[in-house]
Amino acid sequence: MVWKKKNCSKSSLLIAMLFMLLLTITGCPGKEAQQKPESQGQKVKIGVSLASMQFDGNKSIKQFIDQRKKQNNVDIVWMDAQMDPAKQEKDVEQLIKQKVRAIVLQVVDPVEGAKLVDKISQAKIKVIGLETLPVNAPLDGYIAADHVRAGELQGLMVLKNSASGSSQQGGQSTGQQGSQGQGGNQGQQGQQGGQAQSKNVLILAGDPGDPVAAQIAAAAENVLKQGQFKVKVTHLPKADPELAQMTVQESLKSSKPAAILSTNGPMADAAVQVLKKQGLDKQVITVGVGADQKNSQALTSGEHDAEVDTNPEQLANFALEAALDLVKKGSWNSDSRVQNGNFDIPARIVPVRLIQKDQAYLLADRWGNLKKEQGQQKQQSEQQGSSQGGGSSGEGSSAGGSGGSSGQGSSQTKGKKTKVKITTQDGKVMEVEVEGEVKAIQSEGTEKGKHPGGGEGSQSGGQ
Repeated sequence: MVWKKKNCSKSSLLIAMLFMLLLTITGCPGKEAQQKPESQGQKVKIGVSLASMQFDGNKSIKQFIDQRKKQNNVDIVWMDAQMDPAKQEKDVEQLIKQKVRAIVLQVVDPVEGAKLVDKISQAKIKVIGLETLPVNAPLDGYIAADHVRAGELQGLMVLKNSASGSSQQGGQSTGQQGSQGQGGNQGQQGQQGGQAQSKNVLILAGDPGDPVAAQIAAAAENVLKQGQFKVKVTHLPKADPELAQMTVQESLKSSKPAAILSTNGPMADAAVQVLKKQGLDKQVITVGVGADQKNSQALTSGEHDAEVDTNPEQLANFALEAALDLVKKGSWNSDSRVQNGNFDIPARIVPVRLIQKDQAYLLADRWGNLKKEQGQQKQQSEQQGSSQGGGSSGEGSSAGGSGGSSGQGSSQTKGKKTKVKITTQDGKVMEVEVEGEVKAIQSEGTEKGKHPGGGEGSQSGGQ
């Protein structure tokens, strides 16, 4: 009996040990379900909803994140709102249906964007704000460039140049314009060059509802007030470049500003183009934000003075890391907090930098050889300009050009006739038929620099 009891106890102990070992290997069913999404080898699906894919900064963000997809074993679903809040709402609904684990959200409208954050959070999806902060919204994270510092750098650029660079620019431009033979205007411009530098600054601040633009403009204005500048901040609906162009044109009618600052790239480019057409690009300081490709090229050519680079590559890096960490760990490595209505949001603020012509090489990794591309564009524009100039000078000049290039012997031109059309300043048109091909046409009877079309010619030459 004693032997049987001992065997029974040993058997029971052995069964219990086997059962414990089985539980250790397989685990509890509930825990297995929780750990399954964390298993290695399974891709994490993340949605990215951008306000517009047309912005160069967002193109850089997309390129950088796409490069890291394989490395981080992540599946990215891209959505382009095309600056339409209604479309962005549909995009977010689509991302929720696709069961993404996190969404990086760059809202078109900060007010409407708050509703999107609520919708995403209710679906138990992590949401990270990018650049534009949705109003009073419970974000899991916020990634942005240092907008306040961006505005400060713009203002400091103007302050530094007002003491030295601006007066130098004014003298150079006066000399350049005088050498172009503008007659009596030269003396007047020379007097203006000797006058005190303008203390007016125009800030193109973008949409009234854009908090990012408001931060940049306010910071720039605070710095400029230290230099006793008179600052005019103009808010433009949807940051429309055409409205920016009209605003600059209107501003130049009253008085030439010392500087024009813009809170984004397209508005800065609009200002540069207006100043260039009026021959003022060397006299008025221009500073933009974003360092997009077009404005970066304008830096190398000297048509544009400075750009605040918001480092889109770093924005992309931190946004992706935040999304992945929130999905895998439930938290992420933020370095600060921002107040957003009733919520304090963990944030990562990316440093910015002011890029001038001498530092344009810093943008080479993003845009390639800016000088080479600028030279190619200049060559193309010159070719287009010469062909257009030939047409505007009359059909005879273009005929002369073809005659010069095809001059393969007098036997080929013998017997040919060329019809020359002449248009006078008052609109009269005359046609003359001459023997052979025309080599050149010369107009005489007016003094150089005093013909009625001189003003337009000098403007078009600066375009």
